[in-house]
Parts: sequence; structure tokens; C-alpha cells
Amino acid sequence: MSLFGPISRPLLNEATEPIIRRALQRARMVGNFASVQALVQLVGFASGILLVRRLDQNQYAYFTIANTMQGTINVLADMGISIGLISIGGRVWQDRYRFGQLITTANNFRRRLGAGAIVVVSPILYWMLTRNGASSLYAAILIAAILLGLYAQFSLGVLGVVPRLRSDVSQIQRIDLSGAIARLIVLVGCAFLFLNAGVAVFVGSLAFLLQYWLLRKYAARVIDLNAPENAEDRTAMIGFIKNQAANAIFFCLQGQITIFLISFFGSKATSVAEVGALGRLAMIFAVMGQLLMNIFVPAFARCQSAAKLRWQYFGIVGGVAGCCAVVLAAAAFFPDQFLFVLGNKYSHLQRELLLMVAGTVMNVLTGTLWVLNASKAWIKGSWLYIPLTLATQIALVPYTDFSSVSQVLVFNLISTVPNLFLNMVLSYRGFRGFKSEQ
Repeated sequence: MSLFGPISRPLLNEATEPIIRRALQRARMVGNFASVQALVQLVGFASGILLVRRLDQNQYAYFTIANTMQGTINVLADMGISIGLISIGGRVWQDRYRFGQLITTANNFRRRLGAGAIVVVSPILYWMLTRNGASSLYAAILIAAILLGLYAQFSLGVLGVVPRLRSDVSQIQRIDLSGAIARLIVLVGCAFLFLNAGVAVFVGSLAFLLQYWLLRKYAARVIDLNAPENAEDRTAMIGFIKNQAANAIFFCLQGQITIFLISFFGSKATSVAEVGALGRLAMIFAVMGQLLMNIFVPAFARCQSAAKLRWQYFGIVGGVAGCCAVVLAAAAFFPDQFLFVLGNKYSHLQRELLLMVAGTVMNVLTGTLWVLNASKAWIKGSWLYIPLTLATQIALVPYTDFSSVSQVLVFNLISTVPNLFLNMVLSYRGFRGFKSEQ
């Protein structure tokens, strides 16, 4: 009923009804995904806080270093492959055999790149662990636990694109929730028996293996996992890798620079633990990140209408920016409530908390622009990220005490600025080129 009486059905024209219906369906899908994903991240957050509170600072420092370097190797195993998966997959995802060829091609590349990354990074990881007080045997155990998880992560990074592009939201949620719950249950049990950094890393790797098993079982039903490599995909992947290799390596180093600097210049393992504990609070953004990767970016990749694409872009970026502003304001006005979650060992880090959240916000905004650009292969000129960031950091070196957690966080925050502006330029140029193709 309206203010002017009932709306007659003819006024709801045939063109309007499908649009409204699709909008409601999309809103319902986003709402359902967000609620379940919030549960997934809450379970994951509980696991992280359990480790922060139960591990002493030396053990948590080892866990932080191991976890950071595991992520580093996983990123180095990509080097543009995910860009190819999304951009090519957005065109072929409906063809079971053709999509299988793409997955096989990407999987083979990722394993080869991952093996190379392991050879390069493992000695660095060993040095970082022993420098912060771990024995040689303990460092070797941690590295072995990491390698177990990487075996699953390499394939997870490729197979994960299958449910995303097919918009099989329920499958994504089931796999994520199963891994998160299994990890929390095992960690709670270990907390009553024996829990240290090695056990924590090993449990995380087992959770990755469980997710890999579930994802592969699903993928086998919807694509042909036995399909051979595709020559065109192989050529395209090589092109993406060549184009993104330097950028990916540098981005990877920048993403972990806070831990690298604190490990190298810091005098105590507790500094690494403080940075790692604060980083746990970044999981606040995890639900938003999962929505982005599993719903909005695949839709953006599939969209072929210039006008609709523009609305999607600004809607996604505006929504992310609004959420980031709320979290940043909360950290500024209620730091004690944030730090209470981490426990008494970290209650003195009010200033560091705000700097960490500000840096995370900048990375989230930059990452949002990047995944949108990458989904459309709007990445030409992204290599400028390297000289722009290096120039910024060189200018900051004389003014930064790298043994101070707060100053390293400031250094990290300012270092993100060039990449944010560069991705804005890439988006602008991408839209101009996309419009001219229509």
C-alpha cells in the first residue's frame, strides 16, 4: 500500500520486476553468506585468541614467524596465476572440460613455483627462528609442519576459484566452516594437554589438508579434474607470470615487512609477538574479505556491461571504505576494549593498535582495488608499484627507528600510500579501455 492507494500491477512493468527480483536474490545471498562467514571468522578468531593467550611470548613469536613465512611462500607460488584463473575462468567456467583444463594448467604452474619458493624461503625462515631463540631442532620441526600445510595450500589456491566463479556459496561456506571448527576443536584439546608453536602450526596444516580434501571432492563433481593442460592457457599463464613476477615478489616482501624488520632489528622476540598479536585483530576485516573474494569479485569478473561494471565497482569500493572507517574509529576511541581480547601481556599497546589498524585499513582498500583490477586484467603498469614504494621507503629510512614497534608500524603505514594511488590510476585507465571495447 502506498500513500496514494494500492499500486496497480500494470505499473510494475515487465522490465522492472526481474531487476527487483535479482536485487532481492543477491541481497539475500549476500546476507546469508555474511552471516555464515561471520561464524567462520568468529571460530577462526577464537582459535587465534586462544593461541595469543595460551602461548608465552617467545612461543607466539615463533608461531608468528612461521605463519608469516608460510603465507610468503604461498604468495610466491602464485605470481599472477590467480589473475589468469579469474580472468580466463570468467569466460570458460560453464564448460566442464575447458574449465578443468584451466585448473590443471594453473595447478601445475603453482606447484612448480611453490617448490622454488620453498627452496628460497626455508633458509630465511630457519634464520629468523633461530635468531629469535628457537633451537635448530625446533626450527626444523616448525619448517616441516609448514611444508605439510603448503602441500594443501598450493592446490587450495587454484581449486578455490571453482566454487567462486560458479557462485556455489554453500560449498564455500561448508568447506571454510569445517576447517575452522576442526582447527578450534583440536587446539582446545591441545590446550589442556600440550600446546606450543610447533603444535599450533601442525594443527593449522591439518586443517588445510581437510579443506583441500573437501574442495577436491566438490570440484571433481563439477569440472573434469583429469583434463590435460591447455596450450593457450599455458601461454597466457606464462605471460601473466612474466608480467607479475617482480611485482609479486616485491608485494610479498612488503606484505610481511613489519615482521621482517622487527625480527632483524628488534632485540627481543617479544616485539615479534606484539606485532603478531595485534595482527590477529585484523581478522575483523576477514568477513568483508571473504564476501569480496567469493561473491563480489567473481560477479565483477563476469560482468560485460560497461555501465553495470561502473556501478558495481563504486558500490564495492564504497562499501569497503565505509566498513574500514567504522573499524578505524572504533580502534581510536575504544582501544582498551580491543586490547582486552589479547590479554594482559599486550594491554599497553594502545598507540600500536591504532597504527596497526590504520595500516590494515590501507592494505584492505589497496587490496580491494587490486583484486577488482586483476579480475579484469587491468594490470598493465602495475610494476610501477616497486619504484614508487622503494622511493617512499628510502625517504623514510633516516627518520625511522626499526627497533621500535610503533615506528616500524608507521613506516609500514606510509609505505602503502603509493600502491593505493597507483591502483586508482589502473582502475581509471581500465574503465576507459573497457568502455572503448563495447
